[in-house]
Amino acid sequence: MKIKAKDIARELGLSTATVSLAINNRPGVNAETRARVLQYLDEAQDTDEEWKNKKEKTIRMYTLMEDRPFWDASENIRLYSSYEEASRRARTAGYKMDMVCVYRDKDNLAKMLKDCEKENVAGVYMNATYMTEEEYRCFHEFHLPFIVSDQDFHDLRTDSIVLNNQQGVRLGLGYLYENGHRDILYFRNSNNFYNMYERREGYRRFMEEKGLKFDQDTSIVDIGGDTQAAYEGMLKYIDKKVHMPTAIFAENFEVTIGVSKALENRKYRIPEDISIVGFDEIPGMALLDFEPTCIRAFHAQKANIAMGRLLDRIRKKRKESINILINNELVIGNSVKNILK
Repeated sequence: MKIKAKDIARELGLSTATVSLAINNRPGVNAETRARVLQYLDEAQDTDEEWKNKKEKTIRMYTLMEDRPFWDASENIRLYSSYEEASRRARTAGYKMDMVCVYRDKDNLAKMLKDCEKENVAGVYMNATYMTEEEYRCFHEFHLPFIVSDQDFHDLRTDSIVLNNQQGVRLGLGYLYENGHRDILYFRNSNNFYNMYERREGYRRFMEEKGLKFDQDTSIVDIGGDTQAAYEGMLKYIDKKVHMPTAIFAENFEVTIGVSKALENRKYRIPEDISIVGFDEIPGMALLDFEPTCIRAFHAQKANIAMGRLLDRIRKKRKESINILINNELVIGNSVKNILK
């Protein structure tokens, strides 16, 4: 299979001209960039015979899903952005890719994995956000290459690729702290899984390290499982005249939207009366009267890296197992007031 310069350029974030110069050993490209291009070319290049043998093979993405009557917008956004990026990377390497949703208590993942070994499946990408240790045991006897995303089961046979949730939370809390906020509450949703546990732990550790008030029962407030529930939960919280902090950290964008709308309903101004920072960017369809300061999570990049590791395992170029943490980025809006001034 001939790898095109434009494909390498897209994968590495370079111009096609730069890639062409690097491949042809022309001047005008620094040593680091040239090495990146040549390494990618070395890893992606296949002989014509290898291409013929694998071109009909599939990489399968399994996504374990809870059996809910509906899914939050964030779930769909994360799922399909991850699939789209992973699928693009797989196609570039010459594989087809499909996605199979596995519903807890309805589908038999162990049987599905056994079927993979009988079918023309080259490897498995496991979206394990909601997966438990017990459910993961079906992978103990699985013999095809696979990787695990959004969960860490400490399995030395493969890689786990996750967001660095604690780093993201600390970015947001650190920004609030720099702007003088010491009275910060954490508003969580009702869902319990790996990413959320990590975010709550990041909040607890930050508050304790800074010597700020933290109480497990009152500092972390369960506000509801989706945008509407968060809105209604925040209205009840306000109306009970429970302590209102100077700042709120929202666990995900549904909480950010729901809490913000409830504050607006009760005549609180953001950030004049209360500041807010949330994990994940707000989708464009959500209309807010302010520009939220938030933590940008690189879900697509996470999928790209995960697929790269899986492709390496399929090609038998990787034997070690590693945990990869994808760091997040602070996006500063106008939802935080500097109370030091």
